[in-house]
Amino acid sequence: MRKGIDLFAGPGGLSLGLIGAGFEMVGAVEWDPHAGRTYRHNIGDHVYVRDLREFGPRDMERALKKERSIRSKYDIDLISGGPPCPGFSLIGRSKISNLIQTGQWEGSDSRHRFIDDQRNDLFREFVKYVGHFKPRYFLMENVSGMTSYKSGEDSSIVDVIVSEFENLGYRVKVRLLLASEFGVPQDRKRIIFLGWKKGQCEPDFPVGSDRRITAAEAIQDLPQVDPGTGRSTSEKLKRMADIPRRGSPGYSFLQRVRGASTPLTKPTVGRRVTLHHTRKVNPRDVGIFPLIESGEFGERVLYKDVYPERLSEVILPDGYEHSTVDGNPVVVGTKSGDDRSWKWYNPTKFGDKMRRIRGDRPAPTIVAHLAKDGYMFIHPYEDRTITVREAARFQSFPDSFDLSAGGAVPISSQFRQVGNAVPPILAEALGSCLLKAMGTD
Repeated sequence: MRKGIDLFAGPGGLSLGLIGAGFEMVGAVEWDPHAGRTYRHNIGDHVYVRDLREFGPRDMERALKKERSIRSKYDIDLISGGPPCPGFSLIGRSKISNLIQTGQWEGSDSRHRFIDDQRNDLFREFVKYVGHFKPRYFLMENVSGMTSYKSGEDSSIVDVIVSEFENLGYRVKVRLLLASEFGVPQDRKRIIFLGWKKGQCEPDFPVGSDRRITAAEAIQDLPQVDPGTGRSTSEKLKRMADIPRRGSPGYSFLQRVRGASTPLTKPTVGRRVTLHHTRKVNPRDVGIFPLIESGEFGERVLYKDVYPERLSEVILPDGYEHSTVDGNPVVVGTKSGDDRSWKWYNPTKFGDKMRRIRGDRPAPTIVAHLAKDGYMFIHPYEDRTITVREAARFQSFPDSFDLSAGGAVPISSQFRQVGNAVPPILAEALGSCLLKAMGTD
């Protein structure tokens, strides 16, 4: 069996997909303890919770030899991973651009150049691993925003990265892939680097399909959630016999995620639903969410379209009312002993902060910001933000994958992990192409 190492492994989405394709993942590195715990709980003990800058390739080689996973560093056929590059993402650019404008950013003006963020240099740690182990192939994944960036010498960042690998004797091909074309119910666009040593067979990219799985199809069997508690109203999934359009891509997707296992966890029995929880909806949002529209059934309505022009239409639950503090509108509690209040976001800065997911299309890109709030991911038809299980479905994780690691990981980290992960189904498609190339070289 072909052996691989997963760097910046997160909870293990990339590893899970590669294992599904037929790889044996013998080593993984992840710096976040929660994500590392999730990886260990679902995939295996071969994950090292370390900062990759302090756990180099020689450390990994020694560890793998000690565990008798390899006899030689040349036993590694694949190095894979997605170096975190927050400056390349749209959210990262917006945040740093604001720091520049307020004089809090000490780096260069990054709007047309590579952001001076040391985390964006982590891909060089990936390069070090490739240079040391000299695997036959490598797979590197990153955000699509990388394609529009320039380095300090006005070179394309993509070209800079490619040249790093070419200097090691690898050939490289690069392509933007849309996850929804490969069976993932999410329009997640990622740049993929496939590399192979000279003399090895050139790998192909997987071929996509125009048969998309919609957000509604991906979560249609999940029970409703009480917005007041953020908890599921039932412990059971719907019966597959009650799911419409048997044989459709959406039906097949549900069969897969409900029935698939991970290396260390099995599918739940009795249609039991897990991790179907989210944050409870506060009184202010109880009034706002019903007015937010995705555009699936008419005109799209965002937060800026509700506040302040339609403030009179925001109907609050009993015990709460509209008021003002220092001249600014707020929602306050009127019951004895309830001194809580909820401010309104500035619509000129946070106009699109609240968005409802369209049920008739793949979900938008699931992001790690879910750890802070889920306002960009309001349920297609219920007036609440999505649950961990729904986010995991949109990322194509099987229901057997426990992002809580047996209850040890808090919900905020569960959201962060799933937002940072590589969709396992996309990873499996890529892994299958790599194995095909390995079988013909």
